[in-house]
Amino acid sequence: AVVSTQSTGIFVLLSRWCCLEMSLSKSSGSKSGSSGSRSSQSSKNFSASGSESSREYDISELYGNNHAEVLLVDQFLLNPRGIMSRYKFTHKAIWCADLIQANWLTNVGCFLGRSVAGTPYLEHWAFVARGTIPGMDDMVAFFVAQFGAGDYIPTTYERQANPKKYKFYAQLIEGDKRHAALQICSTKERSRVWLKPFFTRPKPVVMAPVEAIVTTAMPTTDILTHPGGKLVDAGFVPDNWRSMEAKSLKDLNDLMFQTSSAGKDYDAVSNNCQYFTQSLYDLAK
Repeated sequence: AVVSTQSTGIFVLLSRWCCLEMSLSKSSGSKSGSSGSRSSQSSKNFSASGSESSREYDISELYGNNHAEVLLVDQFLLNPRGIMSRYKFTHKAIWCADLIQANWLTNVGCFLGRSVAGTPYLEHWAFVARGTIPGMDDMVAFFVAQFGAGDYIPTTYERQANPKKYKFYAQLIEGDKRHAALQICSTKERSRVWLKPFFTRPKPVVMAPVEAIVTTAMPTTDILTHPGGKLVDAGFVPDNWRSMEAKSLKDLNDLMFQTSSAGKDYDAVSNNCQYFTQSLYDLAK
């Protein structure tokens, strides 16, 4: 079957309306949906510009008393003489969380628009890499990179030419897999995080209800279960990762600015978290 030009146009218009809805929600301080920068959340939530975000991610109750520090990967962490430079990241994965708007019509627009673009999943994706310090396997760290509304990822050239202008950061969480996974949760009511299957799902041409059910019912492996964001397994589960050549924190950080999403504004349909995450995953060989 072939999607007609007229149908495609309708889907694209709906998706553009979805983007507008998310922008309006963000400006009004809405806590629903996926609006608001995800690239630079820390224990205090900051937007891509460095100011405090209008959208608060209400997950504080999930952390518990022992809150692992969430570090932004900036020049301080990238210091070649610092302890962080000793980490070697050898495994990668894509972790997913719910991406649902409070407005059901926005969900429909986003779903249809992404279907045409080949990513018909209402999921937020994040790239996660696992690293250890050689000779100290109990020193584990997680590199978490994600892309959201309001973010702009500079190219390598833009970043080098004007390093103070662009504020796009990954996150580093030492020793706590659960807190690494919580970084991609939107609210405490949506605390499930799962592993994206490593096999490639076929891209649909026409999005029918039955096909929608098939794509969302494929087996997944949970990292956190809902409610409460409970960690399924705190240890290293080899089947939940894919190996890559050992990379330093700087190596991974530099790859973000070489992805297909770099140099372009976020777009809910054509340049979203899924495009960024998949591109970074493919680059981290």
